[in-house]
Amino acid sequence: MNIGIDIDDTITEVEEELENAAYEYAIKLGKNIKDAGNNFEDTKNNGDIYRDKFQFSYEELKYFLKDIQEEIINRAKPRVNAAKIINKLKEEGHKIVIITARDSEFHDDPYILSKNWLDKNNIHYDKLIVNAREKGKVCRNEGIDLFIDDKLGNCLDVLKEGIKVIRFSNEDCSNMNIVNLNNWIEIYNYVGVLEVTNEKNKI
Repeated sequence: MNIGIDIDDTITEVEEELENAAYEYAIKLGKNIKDAGNNFEDTKNNGDIYRDKFQFSYEELKYFLKDIQEEIINRAKPRVNAAKIINKLKEEGHKIVIITARDSEFHDDPYILSKNWLDKNNIHYDKLIVNAREKGKVCRNEGIDLFIDDKLGNCLDVLKEGIKVIRFSNEDCSNMNIVNLNNWIEIYNYVGVLEVTNEKNKI
């Protein structure tokens, strides 16, 4: 299968640290952050979640994503078993396509930023795609069979293309076509089930 995989909060786990860093940055700027506890979804993959929560201006957002976020994601560690399972899937013949919304608007070189982290953490893949704000379109163009991401909006966008989706989450989702799993062993086992099902359908 062609498997598309997001990086942030799918291979890594950085949401809480980023949230805390954004909160501290907003306090330093003297922002009114009374809405920071509300749930927001970064539906456009463009940092709107931080603008909505912390009232960052565009320049403040750019500083946060370029300087503060980059420092956090550079030192982030892979989730438990993430590297092991991704490498195993590749060894077993699956094509691994890393698809991230890290983009050129807020990062000097999102490709090198991502490649260096993947290489440093010994994560093997066939292709790396950055600037992927519309992940459904990217997955369709890449012929992805299964996509793995933590954000519900991205999962729904990919699902519209008729592509199977795993959301890395322990939350329940009302959309029965999205499989919610919260560890990489479960993901590996689910891929195995899909392989068996696909083979049976070929007979």
